[in-house]
Amino acid sequence: MGLDKARAEARLDFAVSDVNGQNAQVLLEELNETLIGILGHNGTAHVCMDDFSRDGGFFLVGSDEGVPVCCAGVRLLSGRTGEVKRVFARSNHKGYGTALMAAVEARAAAIGYRRLVLECRESNTEAIGFYRRIGYAVCEKYPPYGDEKDAVCMEKPLLCGTERRKEAQPDGSGETAGRPG
Repeated sequence: MGLDKARAEARLDFAVSDVNGQNAQVLLEELNETLIGILGHNGTAHVCMDDFSRDGGFFLVGSDEGVPVCCAGVRLLSGRTGEVKRVFARSNHKGYGTALMAAVEARAAAIGYRRLVLECRESNTEAIGFYRRIGYAVCEKYPPYGDEKDAVCMEKPLLCGTERRKEAQPDGSGETAGRPG
């Protein structure tokens, strides 16, 4: 684990939030403004905020000493695949985005997701690079992005608790020396 991620994880508290709550709304407004600056639009064309409170959906807000600093939501796409949406971490805080995505992935795996997907626009090169660094790979476009030329779809498999424990040991013994699985 990188030093920045470790520091951010030590500082951040993550909580499932109502997407319409004040903290979520403040962060989502900042996300919209950021995306307008990068893409020329706020990226909400394929977002239904109600999806975060239905069928395996959730919305996380990360706070640093009580101040909301990052957020992301997951909605059920199909089967055991969730789609990550509305990811935002305030700038100038190394490790917030990585810690946020680790929390999203851990919660998604704990509730049964085995794969996460997400979509970025080609012009959002910083986000695409970030997702690649944390293990996401470009995948086939999924609906509704199939006909959108500038859409970049990415995926990451998630490991369930048993798989994480076995992966933690080089011999595959599953012993994790006290680490939660």
